[in-house]
Amino acid sequence: MPLLPESLSIAGVLARLRSFVRAARNGGALDADMREEFRIHVEMRSEDLQRRGHSPDEAYRMARAEFGHPESHRIEGRLARGLRVLDEARFSWLDVKLGMRMLLKHPVLSLAAVFALAVGIPVGLAPAHVARALAAPLPGDTGNRIRAIRLWDPVSSSVAATTAADYEEWSRSLDSFSQLAAFRSATYNVAAAGGQAVPVAGAELSTSTFAILRAAPMLGRAFVSADGEAGAPAVVVIGHSLWTARFGSDRSIIGQTIRVGSASHTIVGVMPEGFRFPSNEQLWLPMPSTFGAFEGAQRIVRIVGRLADDVTTDRAQAELDATSRHSLAELEPTRARLVPEVVPFGFQYMGLPRGGLDALPEYRFVQMLMLALLLVACGNVAMLVYARTATRAREMAMRTALGASRARIVTQIFVETIVLSTVAAVSGVLAVDWLLRHVNLAVLAGESALPYWLSLGVTSTTMLQAIVLAVVSATLAGVAPAVRITGRWVQQTLRNGVRTRFGGWVGALVVADIAVAVAAVGLALSIGRHANAMLANDREAGVAAGEFLAVEFRLPDASNASGDEAADARVAARRATTQRALVEALEREPGVRSVALGDVLPRMEHRSAPIEIEGIERPADAPARWVRTARIDAHFVDGLGQHVVAGRDFTATDAEEGRAVALVNGAFSTRLLDGGDPIGRRIRFPSSGTPSDTVWREIVGVVAHLGVNMMNPEHGEAVYLPAAPGTLTSLQVAIRTAGNPARFAPRVREVAARVDPELVMGRAIPLGDVRQGDWYLMIAIAGGLALLVGILVALATTGLYAMLSLSVTERTREIGIRAALGGRRWTLVLTILRRSLLQIGVGALVGIPFAFRFAYELANESGAGGAGGAGGAGVTASGAIAVTLAIAAGIVVGIAMCACLVPTRRVLAIDATEAMKGQA
Repeated sequence: MPLLPESLSIAGVLARLRSFVRAARNGGALDADMREEFRIHVEMRSEDLQRRGHSPDEAYRMARAEFGHPESHRIEGRLARGLRVLDEARFSWLDVKLGMRMLLKHPVLSLAAVFALAVGIPVGLAPAHVARALAAPLPGDTGNRIRAIRLWDPVSSSVAATTAADYEEWSRSLDSFSQLAAFRSATYNVAAAGGQAVPVAGAELSTSTFAILRAAPMLGRAFVSADGEAGAPAVVVIGHSLWTARFGSDRSIIGQTIRVGSASHTIVGVMPEGFRFPSNEQLWLPMPSTFGAFEGAQRIVRIVGRLADDVTTDRAQAELDATSRHSLAELEPTRARLVPEVVPFGFQYMGLPRGGLDALPEYRFVQMLMLALLLVACGNVAMLVYARTATRAREMAMRTALGASRARIVTQIFVETIVLSTVAAVSGVLAVDWLLRHVNLAVLAGESALPYWLSLGVTSTTMLQAIVLAVVSATLAGVAPAVRITGRWVQQTLRNGVRTRFGGWVGALVVADIAVAVAAVGLALSIGRHANAMLANDREAGVAAGEFLAVEFRLPDASNASGDEAADARVAARRATTQRALVEALEREPGVRSVALGDVLPRMEHRSAPIEIEGIERPADAPARWVRTARIDAHFVDGLGQHVVAGRDFTATDAEEGRAVALVNGAFSTRLLDGGDPIGRRIRFPSSGTPSDTVWREIVGVVAHLGVNMMNPEHGEAVYLPAAPGTLTSLQVAIRTAGNPARFAPRVREVAARVDPELVMGRAIPLGDVRQGDWYLMIAIAGGLALLVGILVALATTGLYAMLSLSVTERTREIGIRAALGGRRWTLVLTILRRSLLQIGVGALVGIPFAFRFAYELANESGAGGAGGAGGAGVTASGAIAVTLAIAAGIVVGIAMCACLVPTRRVLAIDATEAMKGQA
């Protein structure tokens, strides 16, 4: 029995070497570049072996045995035996250095692969990263013990209001929490001594809040229990930004007084920089420690607590379930369906279900979409690695002939791909981190700032996951091409000099690239068409939005009431007086043409509620019908320059006498009544939770859509309810001016301060600049799709270009022979490009149905060509979809054809004589 396998014996090596030499004579001698590459590999491996204790001569001989050498045709048996030992060491630092060298040696392919993974890996990590950020502990909560307690409404899949009564009940009955705290956000007019009042975002906190948060002031003290007692001196704690901007970082500020609303408060503490609980507040007032019966039942607060030692969230949830099973129904029957929950603070603030983002179908869809993009990136990198490795087939054959095992070669290619993937992952994650630090995401979302506790920066966990994903990507993108290249093709190259050919899986990747690119471009064009329709709706919102200034006011609320009905009536009367005085003062101002007032204005987000229509029976298991709602004063429609299109408008007595009437818009009649006449029909909101809304209301008039749904007015069913003066604590006022409305904002502030010093004026912007949340969502989707389309098209083009370039390189001699035998150049071009053109065509055909589906769904969503659309609209929508599909396919096919230009020029430039010599 021979001591060595035939593949490692001297005779076997020499036989394989002779085969390789014959193949080299047929296909061309080893070029200088290959000899240089062998020399560098041997020298680097020799240096590595010397560091491990081998002598220079021994290290050099062992390195030649491992990598082979173009001038070495005789290998000693002992070195062959040593090769087997070296093969056992599958990975070394040398492989990493060689990987870096190969990355630099093929810069175009390397940059394309790095680009693909630098985008794919961060995108693949993004959903999980955002989910972790929302579930992360609050700053300073090192033990992750702070939890919010809330009520979840399963009917509307939203957070229901918790009251002071809930807070008091849970404070008494829950042992799983060491402490509970209640808070609510508000905006206050704040003025220093003799200064002008400015609105400041603040919060009213129970005195235990700072202790629960483990937040200590940088100056002075936090609240103590005595601050919440009845008759206690009025005190306030301010934030670092307010202290810096309004008080010049005066360290002697403690003990000074400021005016909050109409009352003076003593500053007792200044919080450190970065503390802005619960979101971005800069001023905190103590909440009363006890509430009256009326106030406890009505005052809306949010609740947070610190878990007791050794208590888990599940245990706290079990206790909360047992405690609240009957108390909610006892307090108010309409709240019996609400589910109490213990959740991370971010879930409460963002209105997420208890399971977080993972519980949302939209999130799972985004995860799958991001994973698909990552797989596309890996597929393209696999093609690029395949192309780069295929150009080294002769090198692989030479190393195999000289004794290098297949596993050793595959390992080196795999490590090269890991180097590439790691560079891409780190680059991509750091680039995203830089963008997150320098791009104001809050502005993109229509907010002034992100919550102080929400950190989207890259964490060590994210970086570690990026490295792991890089290894997985390298495995997917590197191992398969390496195994493919080093298998049958190397044997063919050793036998007869046959060059590499691409298998079906490479063609499938090209087809998949083109198909995904067509679908993505089609989706982007459909979104763009939908956005154009949205812009048209924006300009035709039923209201001359460019003539109005939208201003938010908060009237004095019930926080100053003593808790009895008489005190509450006095507060409501004061609010009514303030509201009437404000409207009258604004209407007297020069240049003001009209004033409209409600709890929401056109173009703003409207609340939604399930509705019941008298005379329309629905199955018990059928989903509820939802409409948007608004509470408006009697002059709202007229103040917007509109009029009712059927029936009558509200009168002052409708609201003041509490008449059960309502207005609806045209979309309500069309979609909920099948175009029938709504006048005289009765409606109610049985699941709203407000007793006054469970009564039947008569529809007395129909108005235009009034900017209820800017994305799709035809789907914006709305109901308007009359609101008497004093019943709304937060007002949205639309002021129609003769000139530029933005210039009128300072004057509005002066008028409001003159009417009532406690009247807090919030944001004041032209109504035309108001955007609904769907607007920002559409902008985000459009931007993300533009990036996605660019990436996919770039990946498809790069992969196709790499495959074509390699095909031309590998078939250079064949092209030369065909040209020498009289073949026409363009015939040769078509011969080379035939497979690629077929792949482009098949990919476009595969992608068109997906693009059609996207366009069809968006057309239905926009109401064009839907069931309720007219025949002409349907034809128009069908024509628009067809045009979208044609443009999408044309864009991708055109770009893919452009990727063929450079390889085509190379085919036309090949010299037949030089090619046949193997030197082309």
